[in-house]
Amino acid sequence: KLCEMSFYEFFKAAWIVVEPAVPLSTNWHHKYICDLLQEECERVIAQQPKTKDIIINVPFRSTKSLIVTVMFPVWAWIKSPKQRFITSSYSATLSIELATKSRDIIFSDWFKRRWGDVFHIKKDQNLKERYENNFVGMRRATSVGGTVTGQGADFLIVDDPLSPQMANSATERENANEWYRTTFYSRLNQPDIGVRIIIMQRVHEDDLTGFLLGKETRLKYRHICIPAKSGDGNIKPAYLEKFYEKDTQLFWKDRFSQKILDDYKSALGSYGYAGQLQQTPTPLDSGMIHKDWFKIDRYRVDEAIVNFVIDPAYTADQKNDPSALLAYTYKENRWQIVDCVNVYKEFPDLVKFIQQWVQKNGYTNRSRIYVEPKASGKSIVQTLVRETGLNVKEDKPPTKDKVARVSDVSASLESGRVSLLNGDWNDEFLDQLAKFPAAKHDDMVDCLVMAVNKEIWSGGGKVLYFS
Repeated sequence: KLCEMSFYEFFKAAWIVVEPAVPLSTNWHHKYICDLLQEECERVIAQQPKTKDIIINVPFRSTKSLIVTVMFPVWAWIKSPKQRFITSSYSATLSIELATKSRDIIFSDWFKRRWGDVFHIKKDQNLKERYENNFVGMRRATSVGGTVTGQGADFLIVDDPLSPQMANSATERENANEWYRTTFYSRLNQPDIGVRIIIMQRVHEDDLTGFLLGKETRLKYRHICIPAKSGDGNIKPAYLEKFYEKDTQLFWKDRFSQKILDDYKSALGSYGYAGQLQQTPTPLDSGMIHKDWFKIDRYRVDEAIVNFVIDPAYTADQKNDPSALLAYTYKENRWQIVDCVNVYKEFPDLVKFIQQWVQKNGYTNRSRIYVEPKASGKSIVQTLVRETGLNVKEDKPPTKDKVARVSDVSASLESGRVSLLNGDWNDEFLDQLAKFPAAKHDDMVDCLVMAVNKEIWSGGGKVLYFS
């Protein structure tokens, strides 16, 4: 009876069936996630409307799959065997393995002695990847990218849509995000009642969590974020920080001691550690560009010429990189970034925007506009020269990769010679710089490098690195 009343109690009791050789070690996050899932299950059974779908980010080896994908569907069937589930992971093999573990619980003597009379698996609907009970409750296991045409469910569960290796591929990331958006998302039988649950470790800034927590979809998801260690302001909701060890800041000292975390960091590297354990897909400070290198100015530099650099994109498609525009001044071996924006515009609209934006930011007949000669860059220069009186020219094409180009200017940045004019663009600009080279977009970084290099190679470079 206690197991029926509490999914957390069921989780603890069923552990011996799923992991007979591994002693159970519980932590506060187990009960928190179990209670969250129980709340959703009881709401769906009662046919109450949903407020938000759920995203849970938690480190690997935190028992997340056993709770969410293995045990939860079984417990939900005890409460109401007519519930339907579609579960998915990055590979079909993993998805089927997790579904099979759920079925193993149902077939175990431990389960049948207690709930064998509540429901049973139908013999003619009993496959590893799909099985039904005698109340037409269904469990379907598929992979990210797999077909679920004609299938519907009350619970859609995505458990690790990308492996860390897959996350290195932009194609794999885009495929996973697009599959969720166009295929998996629509599989709820009752969209206003059924729930989508995504549980995963972070593996890239543009993984499924990053994709869904973007500006357009952020409000649709309840975000639970449990990093291995507190202190980075990444815990969501913030009140969960009270469960962390005060002295060590650890979320589960028995499983993730500081010694073990240090060992993981050594093995995974800073980026792997930041994503898979801290749930921040790029380190808060990558080591290449630090936010605290840039002072925020309240006023523009007096009597300084404003110049401009533009890093154009190919199209206005928001799946691609945006165009970036940066305005800056250079005086007495110091740069002030006046403004910097990312925009998604097709060629004609981009040309019009450039004219308006440079005028707004202090363009004069002494200003220069430098355009990187890639994508639509050459055409932008030709059009602006032909149709306007703006002083615009192609910049020299880069001869080094982006990391090398940032390394070349890092001394100028670190010395504090570059400041930012206070504006609402500052946060986005600094965030992109701090996450380089693993940020989703780095066009603002390109513009900054162009601006600094423009003055270094124009003759003042010999004194830039010395006070």
